[in-house]
Amino acid sequence: MACSELFEVVGGGDRGGLIVRTELALTSPALESRLSTGSIVKGLECCEGRLHYELVDGAGPNSGWITMTLKDKDLVVSKSDSQKSTSGLKVSQVKEGIMDESTSEGSGVESESGAANHAKDITPKELEAMRQYEQKFGESRDGNQAKYDRKSFPWGQAKAAVNKTSPEIIQAAKTFKENAQQRRRKPRTWDVDSDGEEVTLCERCFMPVGEYSFQGKEKGCLVHAECVAQNVIEEMKENEAKLQAEQADKKLKNRLEYEIGWQMESVPKSTSIAERLGCMQAPQGLCCLIYDEVSRKVRVAATLEPAAAINLEYLILALKVRHQVQREPLFSLDPVDPKNLEKTLQKKRYEPEWLAGTSVGDVMFHADYFLKELALGEYTQPIAGMMSVFDWSEILEKHNKPWAGREWFIVRKAEVHLAEDKTIVPRVQMGVEAREQVLGENGMEDAPITCPNSPLKKFAETFTRNFDLIAERKSVVFHLRELAKASVVAKFLVDSGAKLDQGWFDLADEIVAATSPEKFPEIPQLWNMRGLSRIQLQDGKLMDTETGFESNLHAIYGGVQFGLDRFDLAQRSALPGMPAGSAMQQAGLQAMQLGPSGRPMFMPHRFQLTQRGDMPQGVDLNLDKFSLAEPERFAGTLPPCSAGEGSLESSVTLGRAFLKRFHEKSYLGLSKEHQSLLASVFNQSMADRLEEGDAFIPPDPNAAYVMKLKHLVNEEQMLLSTRKTLFFGRSFVAGEPRMEFPRSWANQFQIAQPNLSNATQAALRSRLVPLQVDEAFQQSLLKDILPVTLPEFEKATEDGTVFRIYRLGSLELRTVQEPGLPETLGVAFSDRKPAWSLKSANSPGHVGGEEKIAKGKLYLEAVDGETRARLDQKWSSKTLDYCHYYLVLETESGDAIVTEKLADGSTIMVENPEGWEDRNSLAKLLMTIEDCKELNVTYRNLKLVQINHNKPAAEGAMPSIRKRYAKMVMSMLCKGPRTSQKSRTRRLNTAKMS
Repeated sequence: MACSELFEVVGGGDRGGLIVRTELALTSPALESRLSTGSIVKGLECCEGRLHYELVDGAGPNSGWITMTLKDKDLVVSKSDSQKSTSGLKVSQVKEGIMDESTSEGSGVESESGAANHAKDITPKELEAMRQYEQKFGESRDGNQAKYDRKSFPWGQAKAAVNKTSPEIIQAAKTFKENAQQRRRKPRTWDVDSDGEEVTLCERCFMPVGEYSFQGKEKGCLVHAECVAQNVIEEMKENEAKLQAEQADKKLKNRLEYEIGWQMESVPKSTSIAERLGCMQAPQGLCCLIYDEVSRKVRVAATLEPAAAINLEYLILALKVRHQVQREPLFSLDPVDPKNLEKTLQKKRYEPEWLAGTSVGDVMFHADYFLKELALGEYTQPIAGMMSVFDWSEILEKHNKPWAGREWFIVRKAEVHLAEDKTIVPRVQMGVEAREQVLGENGMEDAPITCPNSPLKKFAETFTRNFDLIAERKSVVFHLRELAKASVVAKFLVDSGAKLDQGWFDLADEIVAATSPEKFPEIPQLWNMRGLSRIQLQDGKLMDTETGFESNLHAIYGGVQFGLDRFDLAQRSALPGMPAGSAMQQAGLQAMQLGPSGRPMFMPHRFQLTQRGDMPQGVDLNLDKFSLAEPERFAGTLPPCSAGEGSLESSVTLGRAFLKRFHEKSYLGLSKEHQSLLASVFNQSMADRLEEGDAFIPPDPNAAYVMKLKHLVNEEQMLLSTRKTLFFGRSFVAGEPRMEFPRSWANQFQIAQPNLSNATQAALRSRLVPLQVDEAFQQSLLKDILPVTLPEFEKATEDGTVFRIYRLGSLELRTVQEPGLPETLGVAFSDRKPAWSLKSANSPGHVGGEEKIAKGKLYLEAVDGETRARLDQKWSSKTLDYCHYYLVLETESGDAIVTEKLADGSTIMVENPEGWEDRNSLAKLLMTIEDCKELNVTYRNLKLVQINHNKPAAEGAMPSIRKRYAKMVMSMLCKGPRTSQKSRTRRLNTAKMS
């Protein structure tokens, strides 16, 4: 729709403006700069809530597409109404193909204007608070000494400097520059060979076509069967990309329509609640609780200790839940119609029901939804090397059959510590559980046994192992852990008989009463699909094509259940006459599972399995073995963590000071090692918590937690280093990555290749010969040549590192580029002809001299690297000169004979050579001659020809000479052996000599 009025930008004030994209689609590339708040733009076109604009006044791109409104909030307003608009509106956006405009990815949704404002100057008090935080970072202050972990200190070896560059690289770079003009010309699809014959060339590879050819993309052009298969695969990839973009757009619309996506600004603030709970001067930053064991009274105080920080709204709502139903909040996302999983909606289920719409219900829903999205591969994983359930299904070859299962968050361990000043310090360890499901009489039920190699199980184990690192990176998971901490404190307070003022519960009632009803209690099903195709080739023909999309249903359900009743949290402060946890023991839940059933979906299935006595082994982790009453669990104490009114703790926002220092990299006293750790933890390609602004809570600085993060980060760093080593190795194959690389690198569409023997695989690896490149020439390549060269391979990893492969003639250059750093050259290979074995699998003389030749095939392959290098130096070299021909002959007894003229001028004739079938599968078949026994061409005839043309020369043989030898042998199979007297005499003389 045309739109010519003027608009004012009112959104994005705290984020440097609005994101501008090149096209209407939210999946189109974003421009580097943003459209600043306050700019005036002229509307060119309005479509689907997007505005195509032209800049009139202000800063930002001159034109592009921006989002106008979201959730009834304006980002741009008509100039005539600009006085009524408000700047800095909070707008949910989504990223990465599926989600739209944010700079975050894992949490699903983020604010475009956001709460982050780390550009503000921090106050002297905040500077002092940050100094204190840095001073205690990595110190053991709770009596527990962090164990030495050798994996946290990876050793590296310095790479030896190269002082000389291989002449082959210098010549290739020189040729590349000289042929710049020629590369701009459109290659012709014909050439004239050395005999003056015009030869038709393949439109794709520009090598001669044979008797089996196909119509190319352009009229009148031909391609090999292998090349047409590549064209088909490219077309499939383009269609797949279009389909994925359509699916992403559909998912985005669903998210916007149903208001799905974690909003960081929705995190409740504790300041106003602290005032209501009796604080004369409410803390501006983190809040904690002080518990008097004698009077059993609790009061709110300020703190700079992240481990002691409690979100007060989470706490009072968790207290309300425990007061009413004697347990912690529960959530589950279940199918409405379990018998129609592919089309059914999913229903949000909260226990108690009044949690719907509250901050507690919101964080549980979005954390669970994010878990399902990660499992289905909707996002790049938040940990390097972590794979989705979809990826595991492909690796374990379980993607070709339907399955269903559930995954849910759990608390694996919970305990409460008291600092020296009686500050409550909750500790939780969380994880993810998974179980396969089957459709039973009452709906979806847990399968009797979940296989240890189940994709769900593999994903859950990886998530659990890296939970704390994921929580530090992903806002929604972090706040789920904060909710778990609040639930632990709530259970502790109730179990220990703490005397809480009625105002605590009244405030919770007010919050619930002010909460709007759940707007969308049912939401669409999550889905994902990937195209798959395998094209079969045989003897230069397209034999079979299996193409399509996986239609099997992979469904994942589950929810959030903390299951804290398994932990005796009151033992630390239980008084005589009041058994710890007595109230909870009367109506406590004994299980952690949460999944769909025929009865209310929040009921755990573990009860049913336990009654039948068939508890799955190795899947259902029973955490009852953790006895929190053991004294050593409470042996350590923290120094004082709280402070009173008017203190430094009560007047600063630690998160803002941390983010300011982090972005500026201007720490006051943090060691280089710890600075590097924080930079890795909050890698901007995988972390979105840096956008939380003043609500940001820095990591717990205690040594045990820092060492755990360090261990996980160093495992990640070792994997990233291993990836580089593998990428720079000869065994790396584009499109067929090892498990160390992201599964997105794998080709879903490919030509089916036969299983190559170990010898053939070794021969293929041998064709890549590493070359030396000194530092000066590396810089020349990186600055002058590679920027104007299109990489034939370019993929990125989770941390934002980009891996590229360039090809310059016979050279293959592999580079990496880490975020914020220049591109570096890792290795240079010379791509030479594979060293095929010339050894016969039989003993000499296996084929009789008079045995007739029954069939012949002429194959074509590229010349070896040395020949290519010589041809590159000659201006007169033709396209045909870069081709090598060889023949495979079959005798009437079924033996195979390979004959060809080599680069040095010698000729060979080998009976049943090792790996000859593999070599044929990688070459192009030009011609086949069937049933030529009647021509009476014998093995002896061919052997005489081979001997007569065996003429090694120091200068070698040009490709045209080598081709003539192959054509001459093929002509014998068409016309038969020559019978002239001269030929007979030559054969007799040769026979006598042999």
